[in-house]
Amino acid sequence: MIPAVMAALESGDLTQAMALLETLPPDQPQVMLGWAWLEEKKQNLEAAETRYRDILRQDCGPKIILRARQGLERIATTRKQQQMDALATVAQAPGGDQRAILVLEAVPNPEVKTKLAQQLTRIMDIEPYAARLLLPSRGWRLLRNGTMAELAVYGSQLRAAGIPAFWLPLDPLQELTVIEVRFLQSLSPQVQAGWGGHGSEPPQHIFTFNWEEVTQRVEGQLPIFETVVDRDSRGTATYKSQVQDHAQCCDLHLPSRQTILRFYRGHYQFNRGIDLTPVQGSEVAADQETSWANWRQLLAVFNHCRPGIPIWSDFTSFAETVLEHTDLLEKINPHLDLFRREDCYWDHAFQLYSGLIMALSGSEHRPLT
Repeated sequence: MIPAVMAALESGDLTQAMALLETLPPDQPQVMLGWAWLEEKKQNLEAAETRYRDILRQDCGPKIILRARQGLERIATTRKQQQMDALATVAQAPGGDQRAILVLEAVPNPEVKTKLAQQLTRIMDIEPYAARLLLPSRGWRLLRNGTMAELAVYGSQLRAAGIPAFWLPLDPLQELTVIEVRFLQSLSPQVQAGWGGHGSEPPQHIFTFNWEEVTQRVEGQLPIFETVVDRDSRGTATYKSQVQDHAQCCDLHLPSRQTILRFYRGHYQFNRGIDLTPVQGSEVAADQETSWANWRQLLAVFNHCRPGIPIWSDFTSFAETVLEHTDLLEKINPHLDLFRREDCYWDHAFQLYSGLIMALSGSEHRPLT
């Protein structure tokens, strides 16, 4: 009976092969191999792979084991060819050559992560251990940057395998309007925000909007680095870069205008516009503690005037996955003029993070709470 099954499979008579297999004990090694080959012939690659791997986990004899391994190799070759064909097809589509990024979303459940890591290993052709590390438990991880055509293929395969991911072109993110607000002149009936000017220059423009236009908030702390001298026990000096402070930033998103209102604690003029402190006329307005208190009060104003909107604050974990992609970040305008003694890409990463969130406005994406 087994030779008849194999002959039917070799000739492509899948109906006859299935009819014969259904009459045989399913736990026999040759029958298991027959079912695996049948699934492969039907292009049910997931089911075929599962059956071949079940054979490898059992003592089925060297010949059956060899056939199972050969089956897995054929499946890998088929998938690779399918991927290449898909890439060739989408490469011809309009906009396929646009620069884009592919981002993995959080997989909080450890058991689910272990299963999805196997799929990530297969799709991206990476080591299983590396795949598990790449799947974030919280927030986002930049997986790859490349052309829109390429990443659309990978992204579609990831989603089909149950891995949460999204891919977006970069050009629309670059077209967003970003306004750095220096002070809030009024909060109602409309909000008036002063902007423009550099450094200590007074703002030159007023931007007017309604609170209802603000749909979400993005917060981030950008590290400020300084070069410090470290001496060993012999007094030998070495110079290294350390984080000395953080720049607090908060973006308000107005997607209907494709506009981001950016608030940076170091540039916001707390002594102008609406009163943010319970003590008026303070003579220590420039004091660090007062600046922090004012900043917290400004965030409290946002909470009061626009309660219940999503607040995204996983910037740091995302940035740590992006910073090595300097070829990507150097093309992004950070829209933030921080005084830095050394160049770094944290500012660019924050603009990318906020821009991605803006691009996803109205979708099912929500920050983790």
